[in-house]
Amino acid sequence: MIWNTTTVAEVETASTDPRCALQRAENLAILGTRSVLELCVGPSLRVLERAYASLGIHVVGNDIDRRWIEYYPRGEWIHGHAFEADWSPFDTVVFAPPLSRGCSGTREDSLRVDEVYPSYEEFMAVPFVGLRCMVLPARSLSTSLDRTEFNRLLSLIPGHYDVVPLTAGDRGIRKYVDVYYRSAA
Repeated sequence: MIWNTTTVAEVETASTDPRCALQRAENLAILGTRSVLELCVGPSLRVLERAYASLGIHVVGNDIDRRWIEYYPRGEWIHGHAFEADWSPFDTVVFAPPLSRGCSGTREDSLRVDEVYPSYEEFMAVPFVGLRCMVLPARSLSTSLDRTEFNRLLSLIPGHYDVVPLTAGDRGIRKYVDVYYRSAA
């Protein structure tokens, strides 16, 4: 079974691996998170909701594509552009934009940090007081070019941050690289 894809209306698309969802939820719980807004969450809200709920964390999903709300109508949703949503009710905002071409979730389609849209720099520019988590492609630590783009992004973060690779499977394959940091207005 492939854990990081789901089929919606005959289209296979990327979805967060449940093991990685639990790792992120555990990391956020350790950092004191009680409520999360998951930006650009797509079909992953169902998986993330279970992981967060197991640790007593409330989650609301955001996506610009209404089909994900129809796919999972039981979830709590804010429909619209991620950077226009009201983030103030949440103590943590997770930005997990599409990390592969066509949201395929395959390694061959993986995007570099600078290719991801909406961009990490745009996410960092939105005023918010609280914990932020940027979900980056697994390849961010792989090649020299990937590491250069990754390090340039990290240099834009004011203050302290934590870089945490999320892994899955028996061989511990890196699926994502999460970057956690606190921001002030």
